[in-house]
Amino acid sequence: METETHVLDPRQQRVVEEIQRVATELGVDRLSRREFDEHHRLACCSTAGYQFGSWNRAVQAAGLATYESGNNNVGPKISDTELLEEIIRLHTELGKRPSQLEMARFGKYSPKPFGRWGSWSVAVDTAYERFGVPSVSQ
Repeated sequence: METETHVLDPRQQRVVEEIQRVATELGVDRLSRREFDEHHRLACCSTAGYQFGSWNRAVQAAGLATYESGNNNVGPKISDTELLEEIIRLHTELGKRPSQLEMARFGKYSPKPFGRWGSWSVAVDTAYERFGVPSVSQ
């Protein structure tokens, strides 16, 4: 892929600087639109897309890696350990085995990434096998 030198206009430069600032703040080398929307101080991602023709072009202009086209990544992949620890944390907070709906309402993550275990029940069982069932003091 050839890199073409392009002088940015002031609006594009502001967008690039904001993308870089947010990426630095989050400590990431690729940035999703969702992350940008949650942390930006300047423009929304549609402005970035408008200024550069697409979100990925804006990210590339900022010197960051992009997600593959069609890839549903909205941020860095969450590790299995982080997901399973969140089940344990929620169990401790609720004082009982958390349901999928409780994860959606009170958890750090949506239930969607837990699908990598095939079902919510298997994900919870896996968390308990790895970390043990939290004791609940009453």
